[in-house]
Amino acid sequence: MTRVPKTPIRRVTKEKTPHPPITFTSEAIVALAALLVSLLSLSSSAWFAVRGSVVTAVPPDSVFFYRDAGKGAVLTAGVDTALVNSASANYGDVVTRITMEIDTPAAIDPVFEYQTLVTPVFSETAERQAADCPVTSRCVRNNRFLAIEEPRRTLDVPGGTSRSEYIGFVLEKGNCAVEGACDAFVDLASAAGALDRVQTLTIRFRYQLHSDGEKVATCVLDLTSPGPGPRRPWLAARLQDQGYAFLKCGR
Repeated sequence: MTRVPKTPIRRVTKEKTPHPPITFTSEAIVALAALLVSLLSLSSSAWFAVRGSVVTAVPPDSVFFYRDAGKGAVLTAGVDTALVNSASANYGDVVTRITMEIDTPAAIDPVFEYQTLVTPVFSETAERQAADCPVTSRCVRNNRFLAIEEPRRTLDVPGGTSRSEYIGFVLEKGNCAVEGACDAFVDLASAAGALDRVQTLTIRFRYQLHSDGEKVATCVLDLTSPGPGPRRPWLAARLQDQGYAFLKCGR
């Protein structure tokens, strides 16, 4: 039997048609960038819609104290409140309550309500300015220092802005926010003495916002007596003598 040699079968492979290279025109790049920006803007708007206002209470640089004039004088504390709302313009907020809490050796820390707007002024003509006090204001003068008190107002913080106002707290038990916590603050002498008991005084300003909850700004005051030697109470004496005191907050 004769074998017939097999003829090898050649497989012909069709060449693949090469795909044209992908190129982006300038119009396509601009359209893609616009789409990405739109998506980012949409996601940011959605986040703010859920989150609402984003308010930060900036710690104050200083706190000042001044005494009232006349018989039965009381002590008032003032601070420059600074609130920043980093949300967009559509998400403002309103401060519904402000309190001042003072750390003391007592069992319960005294807490005082925001009572007035106050503008502190140092001027050689403080006496004349006090005589020309606006009808809707109350002016308290101590030497060159003049405190111009105005009726309390609700503070709003629009989105994308900040709000800064000097506000005052009367340190007297009639202005206490916690029942029984401010009994030591009867008049000027007792209030100044209560503050002067410690070397380091910590004050917390609490802001209750309608949408963003409570925010706290803290100020730590160094009441170390000036000069060498052991600590001696000095704040009460200065308030009695000069009528005011400006104290820097520690960092």
